[in-house]
Amino acid sequence: MPGVGSRTEAHFWRQGLGTWEDFLGADRVRGLSRERLVRLRAGLHESLGNLANPAYFAPRMPAQDHWRLFRQFKPRAAYLDIETTGIVWPGLLVTVVGLYDGTEMRQFVQGYNLEEFPEALKAFDLLITYNGTQFDLPVLKAYFPQLRLPPVHLDLRFILARLGFRGGLKRIEPKFGIKRPPEVDGMDGYAAVLLWARYQRGDRTALDLLLQYNRQDVVNLEVLMEQAFKMFQARLF
Repeated sequence: MPGVGSRTEAHFWRQGLGTWEDFLGADRVRGLSRERLVRLRAGLHESLGNLANPAYFAPRMPAQDHWRLFRQFKPRAAYLDIETTGIVWPGLLVTVVGLYDGTEMRQFVQGYNLEEFPEALKAFDLLITYNGTQFDLPVLKAYFPQLRLPPVHLDLRFILARLGFRGGLKRIEPKFGIKRPPEVDGMDGYAAVLLWARYQRGDRTALDLLLQYNRQDVVNLEVLMEQAFKMFQARLF
């Protein structure tokens, strides 16, 4: 709501107003004029009418609070990571796109089914990446100029940094108890480039290993997002 920051929010909580419904049911709220109470109630009714629409909430919330959207829109969230022929943007060839919805893992491979990715992405309203703001999404937008991104993007690189966890994905994962399978443990983006080159020379096992590596890059994001959400939530109370 306009004019409601973290201090005002905490002020409401201290009065036992922990939910929108609590607020709407209150006859009065200490510190609010009758006029402001009426405006906030109208805003909450509008918000309740948009609970299925993340595009309504994202522009109305500060970027640092977008993590709060995760719980409501988790059923329509996707975790994403890409592999390319290099690490310097622009001018990269997208080799693999991994997309995970918490249940099903789909991988789109250059020369096989990569062109199906834009349509698959349309099923989601919330996208979760690690450093996708600076790498994955710009690369994908250049590769697929008509690509329609979900209305909300949560970049775990910046979410976790606000919690004190900085560095690359592989550096952060062990701090959350994540251990990769031996086959791909220690691999990085450069190794993924080499695996694609081996596959191009006819080594099918190299593609299998690349897909396993990409899978870890993607599915581990779910663990990190779940834990980050809980940590931010604990800070609020």
